[in-house]
Amino acid sequence: MKKSFGFGIVGCGAISKAHIESIKLIPEARLVGVVDKFVEKAKAVGEGEGCDYYSDYNDLLKRPDLDIVCVCTPSGLHAEPTIASAKAGKHVIVEKPLEITLEKIDSMIKACEENNVKLATIFPNRFKKATNYLWKKVQDGRFGKLIMGDAYIKWYRTPEYYSTASWRGTWTMDGGGALMNQSIHTIDLLQWMMGKVSSVVAYTDALLHDIETEDTAVAIVRFENGALGVIEGATSLYPGFPNRLEIHGSKGAAILENEKFTTWNFIDSDEQEENEIKRLSEAANKSTSFSDPMAFNFDPHRRQIEDMIAAIKEDRAPFIDGYEGRKAVEIIASIYRSSKEGRPVDL
Repeated sequence: MKKSFGFGIVGCGAISKAHIESIKLIPEARLVGVVDKFVEKAKAVGEGEGCDYYSDYNDLLKRPDLDIVCVCTPSGLHAEPTIASAKAGKHVIVEKPLEITLEKIDSMIKACEENNVKLATIFPNRFKKATNYLWKKVQDGRFGKLIMGDAYIKWYRTPEYYSTASWRGTWTMDGGGALMNQSIHTIDLLQWMMGKVSSVVAYTDALLHDIETEDTAVAIVRFENGALGVIEGATSLYPGFPNRLEIHGSKGAAILENEKFTTWNFIDSDEQEENEIKRLSEAANKSTSFSDPMAFNFDPHRRQIEDMIAAIKEDRAPFIDGYEGRKAVEIIASIYRSSKEGRPVDL
C-alpha cells in the first residue's frame, strides 16, 4: 500500500493555488512538479514551492514518482492533459467544469476507464458540512415529495476580470459565461439534491460585460421526479450577492445561502435538528466569492483531494467522478441550446 502520493499541477493560474495549498496540508501528499505553457509562471510557482517545473506536461508525465495530476488549465483545455495523463497511467483531478462539451467529457471518461485510472471533478461545495447535511435530509425523505428546487447565483465580476484573462467569457476556452464558470457549482448542488433534470427553457444574454458569452441567464427546469425549479445565474449584478439554494417539499423547506441556512421550516418541528441547523450556520465560512473570485475557503478542495487518495487506496470511484461531473455541464449546455433555439430542450 502506497504511503505517499506524488502530485503534479498542470496550469499555474489562480485556481492552482487551491490545489497547491491543499496538497501541502495532506500528510500523504507531496507536490513533485508544476506545468504551465508560460515557463516563467511555472518557474515562479515551482521555485516558490520547492518542486520541479515544466512548460510541457508530457515531461511531467514521465516522472515515476507522479501518481495524481491536477488539471487547472482554462476550461476548454482540460481534455488533452487529462487524456495524456490517463495514457501515462496517472490518476486525474480536473477543475470544474470537467470540460466544456459533452463530447470532450465522454472522451476523458473513456480514456480513464480504458487505462484503469480514476477521474475526479472538482465540486468542493459537495464537501461542505451544511450541503452534506441538507443532502442527507433530502435522501432520508425529510422534505416529503419534492415540489420545487431553485438555484440563484447573482454574482458580480468587474470588467477587468474578463479583460485580464482573454479566455474568460469565450465559447472556445470558457465554454460559456456566468453559468459555465461561476453558477456551475450551485447548479451541481441543485441536481444533486433534486435529481436528474428532464427539460429546460431559458434566456441568456450579455447585458453588462463586453463578452461573447452570457453574463445573465434565467432558466426554468423540470426534474424527472416532476418537480419544477428556477436557475438564475449572473456576473452582472453589482455588488454581488451570496449564492442561494432553495429546496421545497410537501413537508417543509430549506434555504441555504453559501454555507448558512436562512430558512429551515417544517410542518413537524424537530428540536435536535433545529439545533444542528443553528450550529452549522454559526460555523459557516463567510465567503465573499460572489464579488471576489478567490475569496473562498480551500478546505473543501483539501477534502476532495483526500477523497481521491482514499479512492485509490480503496479501489473505488471518487465521490465526484467523471459521470457526476458530466451532469451539470449537460444542464448548462441544454440551457444554452434552449436560449439559442428559443424553445424547450429535453435532456
